[in-house]
Order: sequence, then structure tokens, then C-alpha cells
Amino acid sequence: MHLYSIILTAVIPIFLVMGTGFVMHRAGWMENDIEAGVMRLVLNLLVPCLIIDVVIGNPALKQVSIAVWGIGMGFMIIVMGYPIAYAIGSLFGLKRGGGRRTFSIVAAIQNYGYLPLPIIATLFPDEPGPIALVFIFGLGVEIALWTVGLLILSRHPGAPWKKLLNGPFIAVVISLTLNYSHGYVLIPDVVRTAMHMLGSTAIPMSIFMIGATIGRLYDRSIWSEAGRTAGASMLTRLIILPVMILLVVKFLSVPEDLVKVLIVQAGMPAAIFPIVVARLYDGHVPTAIKVVLITSFASILTAPAVIAYGMRLMELAP
Repeated sequence: MHLYSIILTAVIPIFLVMGTGFVMHRAGWMENDIEAGVMRLVLNLLVPCLIIDVVIGNPALKQVSIAVWGIGMGFMIIVMGYPIAYAIGSLFGLKRGGGRRTFSIVAAIQNYGYLPLPIIATLFPDEPGPIALVFIFGLGVEIALWTVGLLILSRHPGAPWKKLLNGPFIAVVISLTLNYSHGYVLIPDVVRTAMHMLGSTAIPMSIFMIGATIGRLYDRSIWSEAGRTAGASMLTRLIILPVMILLVVKFLSVPEDLVKVLIVQAGMPAAIFPIVVARLYDGHVPTAIKVVLITSFASILTAPAVIAYGMRLMELAP
């Protein structure tokens, strides 16, 4: 219980910042165009600066194999989750054309970037490896979303690879290239200082904007007939998939820094961005919104429990 309390103490401030964003949007203090503009700023400037700042010269990423592990695990965990979520959605009566394919995508993809970052920074404050690997892991998740995930959702014969070319993806590629070529030594200190200053604002702004986005999506009407989706969402995203991730961590020889990332990932709710993907590719948007809202609210209590159990399982805590 002591470990749970410690992690809960680390998690609560994050949800308080999210809650502030939620209230700001619901109160009408943040209009949709402002939200969109700030999100573009976060996605295309602040987060890329943070990625480059924490990846280049990071001693935990000296070996290329570590980056390969991170990308591979991000891809594998999501692809393994798709059929599990699809099967549970079918078990709970979600129909084709009524949200089953959308559910399989949204429930399978945890919030892999903005939400776990501050938790990892709090739990492992003096370790540069886990924070950097969040972004490397996220690269694998993005590939799984825009290839296999989109094929399931839209049944298109191909996947729009150009959608991968967003700010964080490009920043990961650039930072890994600079890291392994040692090209980062040519970057002037004043530039690195500026990137560090911008990157340090990425986490709080990202968390705040997650709350604002949830505030925009929230509608009381979505709770009508939500019991089936709620049950499937919590079983899939908050119980079965966390168990799957922890089993992978336990029985594969995963690098230690990546183990810490995966333990936190196991406790995360559904990611928000797949809602956008559902809108773009004719998915069942109400189902996507329900999955995200239900798992986000429930994870306030479940995330500390999953993370605490995972840390004990891997002997990272007494």
C-alpha cells in the first residue's frame, strides 16, 4: 500500500493539471481554435525540442540495439493488442459497423507519450534512459497505428505513410541520427540551451492540453447506452492488456530502462489521438470517445495499482 500511495501521489498532480485543462475548456475560456493552435505548437515545436534534448548524447542510448528494442516493443505490443481488443469487443456485443473495429484500435493503444512522461520523470528522476525511451517506444506505436491499425479500421489496401511524418516522428529520427553519428557535438551550446528551455515546457503543456481536449469531447449524451462499451473498455485497456504487457516484461530479456517504460505504459488509459484517426477514416467516433473518457477517468485509481504491481514484479521496489 505504501508504494501505491507513492505512485498515487505522483499521478494525482498530473490528473489535476489535466482537470484544469478540462475545466478551462468546459468553462469556455479556451475556444476550439485556440486549442488547435496550442496543440500544433506542442506537437511541432515543444515536444520535438524535448525529444532532441533528452535523446542526443544520452548515455542510455549508446547502443543501437536499445533503440531497436524500443521501436520493436512499441510496434509489437500494439499489434498484439489489436486482436485481443477485437475479440473482447465481440464478446461484449459490439457489432461490425457499430464500433467493433474502432474499439479494437482505440482500446489497444494506450496513452504512450504525454501522460507517461511526467510519471516516469517522477518515479525515475535521476535516470535519463527511461524518458528518452518513451519517445523511441512511441515511434513503434506510431508505425503500428498507421500501418496495421489503419488497415483494420478502414480496410484500405495500403497505409498513408506520410501521416507518420509529424513533428515527434521527425524529431526521433533526427535525434537518433545525431546521437549515433555524434553529430550533436556540432550543435552550439546556446542552441541546446534554447531547446532545453522550450522542451521543459512540453510536458505540462501536453498534460494540460489532454485535459482541454477531453473537455471538448465530453458530452453527457455519450453516456447513454455506454454500459457495454464501458465494460469492454475497462476489461481490455485496464486489465487484460496491462497483464499482457507485464508478462512480456517478465519473460523477455527487455533492457532495464525499457522495462521501466513498459511498466508505466501498462497502467495508461487509451490514447486520445486515435479519435482523430477514427474521424478521418470513417470509424465509429462515439465509441472512440467513450473508450478514451471511460479509461481516462478510471485510470486515476487503476494506474497507480498497475504500476506498483509491475515495479514489485520486476523487483524495482520492495
